[in-house]
Amino acid sequence: MIGEKIHNYEITAHLGQGGMGNVYRATDTMLGREVALKMLHPQLTMQPQFLDRFKKEARVLAQLLHPNIAVIYNFIEQGGNHFMVMEYVEGTTLDDLLKKHRVLPAAFIVPVFIQALEGLQHAHRKNIFHRDIKPSNIMITPDGMVKLMDFGIAKVAGEQKMTQVNKIVGTVEFMAPELIQGKEASHSSDIYATGVTMYELLSGKLPFESDTDFNLMQAILKERVKSPDRLNASVPKSLADIIMKSLEKTPSARYADARAFQQALISAFPHYREINLSVLSAPVTSFAGVMNPTQISSDLLTAEAMKTKTEIWKNPAAMMENVTNSVKKNKKTYFLAAAVLIFLLFLLGIIFDRKQPDNKIAGAEVSEGSKNVSGDTNSVSLSPASGKQEPVVNNEPVVRNTPAQEEKPVTEKPKEKKVDVIRNEPVAKKEESKITVPVSSLVEKKEEKKEEPKEIFIKSKLEVELALRTDLGNAEERKEIPVSFSVSYPVTYEGTTIIRAGATATGTIKLGRVLTDIEISSVTAANGQPIRLKAAKAHGKRSEISSDRSYTAIILPGTKLTF
Repeated sequence: MIGEKIHNYEITAHLGQGGMGNVYRATDTMLGREVALKMLHPQLTMQPQFLDRFKKEARVLAQLLHPNIAVIYNFIEQGGNHFMVMEYVEGTTLDDLLKKHRVLPAAFIVPVFIQALEGLQHAHRKNIFHRDIKPSNIMITPDGMVKLMDFGIAKVAGEQKMTQVNKIVGTVEFMAPELIQGKEASHSSDIYATGVTMYELLSGKLPFESDTDFNLMQAILKERVKSPDRLNASVPKSLADIIMKSLEKTPSARYADARAFQQALISAFPHYREINLSVLSAPVTSFAGVMNPTQISSDLLTAEAMKTKTEIWKNPAAMMENVTNSVKKNKKTYFLAAAVLIFLLFLLGIIFDRKQPDNKIAGAEVSEGSKNVSGDTNSVSLSPASGKQEPVVNNEPVVRNTPAQEEKPVTEKPKEKKVDVIRNEPVAKKEESKITVPVSSLVEKKEEKKEEPKEIFIKSKLEVELALRTDLGNAEERKEIPVSFSVSYPVTYEGTTIIRAGATATGTIKLGRVLTDIEISSVTAANGQPIRLKAAKAHGKRSEISSDRSYTAIILPGTKLTF
């Protein structure tokens, strides 16, 4: 298609492929502007009723003139193919940012969705509903402008209810419960999808995941959502509460409209108004599971956030309340830190105690006599009152005068050399009794205990995050392709790291025209033992399969390991 001309639009590049068709970059030769040309899949336009409804919807969407919505310019047909001419938006999608950073900070997410909800409110006022809000349909321009993409496409396909066509253009993970029940789209279903999108960007996981669409739909209808701040401790509690309200099962329990959703974000985070792309390069707290208390949330590193922290010190009551809330929220972390500190102090006490003189030496008589300088052997006792141990330097005992001898009157005291204990210089000869304390008697030997092999029995499902290593660029369709994965994060169970980061996992991928089958078979444990795995999601869209795509596998309950 590169170089072809569709009416007055000359195609210059292929931008990508989605559920609706291929998207190309083109130049309007009449107006001299860049546009995005979307060629619809022929199977979507073979039904005359569908094509008529689509043309009618395109005319309605042309009325959406808003800075936060990608504009539709034209709808044209050539050679039996149908094209939508849309505004060309230069930038990156939230889905690309999520793949790169794995989680995005609140300081970035809040201002992005304040803009996105502004565009959504404009469309809802015209009774137009997006029906396919997700990270790949929200783009950020280099100058910090948010653009909602593919507006209204899923709504048209949604008139066919739960058909295969709907499966192509819609995304079940982001569908509100009422849509799964077959009800019509509304502003409330868009609010739900917006909440799911924010949830995934902040926590790195979707609220509900399953290996089949049926099980996924049942989970959306019946199961409770885990709050995102439980998956990522850097998510502010107030933001988690706002998202949880947007994910209510009952539409009436969600926000009344996009404006109410937007206002809740503005009220909770008045200092998060401008999109700051630089916060994405700051350290971000990891997600999903136990958090590392030494990691720093990047939403605390922006200038506005630091300013807010400084203001807290002016109000001691507010500061104490924040400290109290922090302790309540991170009780487990503080208890763990306290336990580690007590354990370290206990070890230091043992080491210090071992360096003290043996009780028998400090308080009892030395049975072996020591020779004095003149050669006489005397039985000498240490003073129990002093309890002092004679120092030893360079494995040689430093001699001291006994108290008894020091009390003897001396008529004429000979000149003596100074004793330098540190340098171990020679001591002047004196006809006085000396004692030596063997170094070996000051150290208590302790037998080392050998650790016995540890048996680990996996009692519940354990997730393993993987990254695809194999390049599938020229892979054939419907052919099982052996692939390898790399473990993204270490897996720990009951205090033992059973799988290290970077470990290799194996599996197969079978590419289809639309859907792709994924099978993950095994991974190498930290002890070298292979562990059987099962892919958390057995199918996915072909367009989403790439070398940097992340996957989740599950270690099934009942797995036994020996370390």
